[in-house]
Amino acid sequence: MSESSFHAGQHVAHYRIVGKIGAGGMGEVYRATDTKLGRDVALKIMPAEMARDADRLARFQREARAVAALNHPHIVTIYSVEEAGGVHFLTMELVDGQPLDRLIPASGLAIEQVVEIAGALADALSAAHEKGIVHRDLKPANVMVTNDGRVKVLDFGLAKDVSASENAEVTRTAAGVTQQGVVMGTPAYMSPEQVAGRAIDHRTDIFSLGVMLHEMSTGRRPFEGSSLAELSSAILRDTPAPISEIRADLPSDLVRITRRCLEKDPRHRVQTARDVSNEFRDLARRSSQASPVQQPASSALKISPTTPSGSLAVAPGSGSGALRHDSGASRSEEGFWVAVLPFKHAGGNADLAALADGLTEDIVTGMSRFSYLHVIARGSTARYAAEVVDVRTAGKELGARYVLEGNIRQAGGKLRLAVQLIDAIAGANLWAETYSRAFTPETIFDLQDELVPRIVSTVADTRGALCQIMSEPLRSKPVDQMTPYEAVLRSFAYLQRVGAQEHALTRAALEHAVQQAPSNAEAWAMLSILYREEYAHNFNVLPDPVGRAYAAAQRAVELAPSNHYAYHALASALYFRKERQGSRNAAERAVALNPMDGFTLAYMALLIAFDGDWKRGLELAEKARSLNPHHPGWYWFVPIFDAYRKHDFRAALEFALQVHMPGFWRAQCSLAMIYGQLGEPEPARAGLQELLKIQPNFATDPRAELEKWHDAAMIDHMVDGLRKAGLEIADIVPGSPKGAGATPA
Repeated sequence: MSESSFHAGQHVAHYRIVGKIGAGGMGEVYRATDTKLGRDVALKIMPAEMARDADRLARFQREARAVAALNHPHIVTIYSVEEAGGVHFLTMELVDGQPLDRLIPASGLAIEQVVEIAGALADALSAAHEKGIVHRDLKPANVMVTNDGRVKVLDFGLAKDVSASENAEVTRTAAGVTQQGVVMGTPAYMSPEQVAGRAIDHRTDIFSLGVMLHEMSTGRRPFEGSSLAELSSAILRDTPAPISEIRADLPSDLVRITRRCLEKDPRHRVQTARDVSNEFRDLARRSSQASPVQQPASSALKISPTTPSGSLAVAPGSGSGALRHDSGASRSEEGFWVAVLPFKHAGGNADLAALADGLTEDIVTGMSRFSYLHVIARGSTARYAAEVVDVRTAGKELGARYVLEGNIRQAGGKLRLAVQLIDAIAGANLWAETYSRAFTPETIFDLQDELVPRIVSTVADTRGALCQIMSEPLRSKPVDQMTPYEAVLRSFAYLQRVGAQEHALTRAALEHAVQQAPSNAEAWAMLSILYREEYAHNFNVLPDPVGRAYAAAQRAVELAPSNHYAYHALASALYFRKERQGSRNAAERAVALNPMDGFTLAYMALLIAFDGDWKRGLELAEKARSLNPHHPGWYWFVPIFDAYRKHDFRAALEFALQVHMPGFWRAQCSLAMIYGQLGEPEPARAGLQELLKIQPNFATDPRAELEKWHDAAMIDHMVDGLRKAGLEIADIVPGSPKGAGATPA
């Protein structure tokens, strides 16, 4: 079967072809509907003649592995790698929008647009480079501005894992012919080392980004030629004029960054995409604090307040100068900007300096994974590295409400790290922790890998210090007065105090939020989770909670396919729909998107373990508990049920006594059945009475409640323990009313 035979209505596996979109680096791309999940996707299908070539097939699969490793809001998401009937294909996020090359006017984009788009691109490249992936074909045609306002880098078809041990360069030329030893990429955007056929690394993408910066700023490419030979010569030898000579209104920092990205020698360029990203974050901050004059219309981009993460939205009729931050608030007014000051260390020890630098950088990156936090780029805080500064002064200068600072001390082979979170307005210490560890220069990376997730999670996740501080005041705020952002924070308050009353208020706030801001992915994700809670715990039940949870989760994933809460919500909705393989896939995706969110790790651990993979579930649950010492008791449920299923009731009890959630029905159910199996009637009966006080209807049909979560074998085992605790449960006779025969003792 060749690619030309695919047409609208045809099926590839369970994907129904809607129409052809175009061609990527390797293969034809089709719009299709996933008939199992009911969502539209993009299929990149390898032509049959290419699939028969082992080398080409290997490259196609390598592309899949490269892209699948890149979980980032500005990189197209790959869902799966599949084969059906001899057809090899990828399923990917469907990106509806316009390529950037169609949006750049002859005079260039507005400055704010350049800053916004370039920051997104640098962020995407940084994520790729940190995983050893080089794009190698970065150009405006491979960047989309979606219809709902996000910037997406497409077509990693030329990407290569630079850690792979491959000597031969098998590449794609601009003409589409695949040969060995031929330079790759699109000529106008290639780096000098690409043109010359020399070895390349991540800095080739930085050069390509420089070409795009020049074009976005001026409407012209820096290198031109009437033939490929002339163009190649220009790239290798010509120094383009500064973009300020073409356009005088450009800020000097933008001129400088563009020039440094376009250095011929890779050693003289900006060395990392993270550095470029930090530069543009700084530029964006300064732009948002200014009041730019509106310019005449030349394209249709502006910032929408309802798009995720302050991204770009297409607004027909708006001018190119209309790109702005519609929040209308400075950092201090928003109140939730967080700054991580450079960690301090005593003396001139180079190893301590490296550790301090690495911890600071990794904590900024880790906290940035939590999209409800606004984390100030490290480039803006770097000036505080060499000076002693008052935290309140730094917070005021940076526009940050909260400041995280750390201090490292060494005594012999021991190291002590003190970290604290401070309210920069009040000067109050909100959280502090001291970590003592053995230290040698060889363990720097190990220490970073251990300490950074603990610090980030303890501060930033839903049980973290920041979430509790930010969400607590919202408990008393009327639902109809909350912004969508506040409603999301309000949902974190529910997760800290699970109960029916909290559930009702939070659900109402989130339903109001999605009416106000229908493209707020995080509000949809948290609303899905509240609908899930409605079903799982019988809180304020309305019709079809699982169906509503699934629909809201789908909406969240469509809006923000790199948001870990969206996949968290989808995984749990699919689990309760009994679509267990889909749930498992979504759960692993959620974990990969943010492995520092203990809440997500712990809940995905439940779903995965209860579906039968106890080893993976226990691993995730243990990691969730280790991330944040202030975790809720239900994080112990996986080891409780694992020990119980193994008839190790004494170990199950030891775990259950760690829960400390007297008002939560599942905690009391666990205690009742464990004590029942241990033959300890008094605590078993006490647990049962508490269970029935919280969930009076549980006695009517306990199996119906338990089967929401567990398989038949586990339910029988749990019912046996509850019987021994004193709950009279008669086996349901086929044909009898559901729940007949179940009464409390």
